[in-house]
Order: sequence, then structure tokens, then C-alpha cells
Amino acid sequence: MPENSNGSGTSNVDPRLENRLERVERDLDIMDRHSLEMAETEEAIQSYMRRLDREYKDSHLHSVPKPRKHS
Repeated sequence: MPENSNGSGTSNVDPRLENRLERVERDLDIMDRHSLEMAETEEAIQSYMRRLDREYKDSHLHSVPKPRKHS
């Protein structure tokens, strides 16, 4: 444990910072326990976003054929 300036061996960490660190540790623990589900969900979201992007580009950016004359 780091010592503070008076050498007592205790640290002077802001309690708000300690609370935030504890929350981060809890969140990381949850993420570790559910890593497979998170990976599957992320892959599903990325696949969905790629599909939407492809559909948008297909409908808005590709050339649209001119209508035939005298059809």
C-alpha cells in the first residue's frame, strides 16, 4: 500500500474516487461473467448495422438506370 507524506501507511484517496473505482470493478466483473453473451450481442448489432449500411448505399448511392425512350 502506498504511504502518504506523513508515513503512516494509509492513503488519502478521495472517497468519491474510491466509489467510482468500486463501480468500475463491479462492472468489469459483470462483463467478465457475461463475455460470451456480450460478444454475441455485439456481433449481432454489427451485422445489423452492416446490413442497414449496405441497403442505404444500394438505394441511394448506386446509379439508377435511365428510363427507356419510347417504352
